[in-house]
Amino acid sequence: MRKWIWKALDEVVNKKVYSNLYLRNHLQEVDEKDRALATRIFYGTIQNYRYCKECWSKYVKNKLHPKMDVLLTMSTYQLLFLDKVPSYAIVNDAVNIAKKINVKYAGLTNAVLHKVKPIETDNVALKYSLPDWLYKMWASQYGQEKALMMASASVNILPMYVRRNTLMTSEADFDLDTFVCVQDPLYIYTGNDYFHHDYYQKGYMSAQDEGSFAIAKFVDPKENERILDCCAAPGTKTMAMAERMHNQGHIDSYDLHAHRKELIDSDAKRLGIDIVHAGVQDATTFKSSVLYDRILCDVPCSGYGVLSRKPDIKLHMVPEDMDSLIPLQYSILNNVCQYVKVGGVLVYSTCTMNKKENEKQIEKFLSAHEEFCLVDEKTIFSDTRQDGFYMAKLVRK
Repeated sequence: MRKWIWKALDEVVNKKVYSNLYLRNHLQEVDEKDRALATRIFYGTIQNYRYCKECWSKYVKNKLHPKMDVLLTMSTYQLLFLDKVPSYAIVNDAVNIAKKINVKYAGLTNAVLHKVKPIETDNVALKYSLPDWLYKMWASQYGQEKALMMASASVNILPMYVRRNTLMTSEADFDLDTFVCVQDPLYIYTGNDYFHHDYYQKGYMSAQDEGSFAIAKFVDPKENERILDCCAAPGTKTMAMAERMHNQGHIDSYDLHAHRKELIDSDAKRLGIDIVHAGVQDATTFKSSVLYDRILCDVPCSGYGVLSRKPDIKLHMVPEDMDSLIPLQYSILNNVCQYVKVGGVLVYSTCTMNKKENEKQIEKFLSAHEEFCLVDEKTIFSDTRQDGFYMAKLVRK
């Protein structure tokens, strides 16, 4: 199992493969009895990567092979964060894996892992494996209390939420030990390997976080309306809106990439939804001959609100990411707004905690578009239950 985790982490850390996609495609390679633990070590290592590496790196003088970085970091995570796993098993497996990288690393691995212990630090960013600049930005924008809450939330192991497909199922269908009702149609899923569960295969459920579902509800779609989801893939919010519309109406669900458009098509088919019309469009240049009752503008963002669910963002984030995203976000909003009916709704949303991508974008937009007014605005901060999201609802006068 540990060899599998090491290879999986190498793909994410060194080859920048998305962690959630890797698990989706490869978790079935692990024995079913070990999948929960393998997932915990996999995500836990990524979430705590900076801190764990700091704990072992002071015992190593020379630069190591990148695969050794991963091995020592995942082994340190297990030693420091998992109480019920015997240390000798962790160290023994690590030494055997090290030999496969280079036999000379076996002794170093054994020596380092026997020395590793937790480090005490006043550096909140290090403690929660964030870059220093991100924590400083959060403290500046939201205050120390919120910044600390978001930092600690970034290492949480969140429950898995699923949305019941109200078109195909009743609440009674989810009255099972595997599901814990949060507020129908949202449930906590307590099983393993969700993608191979019978309910997923039949289209009875979809994975969706509380905050993501809140955005679909915030749009407040109605039966027989025409709706645009302009940055839609993989289509999670599109499908939630279609289900709330009882599969009555019309949703144009667009994405920039053809392969991601296919994800929307396949999910609509799986869920028995036929009002979704997927297409390939660039939201910055998109043109329409029709106007919409509601438009969801769930723009590409830095993702600082979903670090616990997508921890690989922590591994690769740099402040320059925002520099390219902020003008892109505004360009999308500035283009699609012209296709909202008078009296219609435009919702702007992100999964990030950064006022430059959130409140500041809306302020800039409203100063340039007097034909819109802000009627509601919400920030959901990441915590022990959920990820963080921002949403603003604008109405065309």
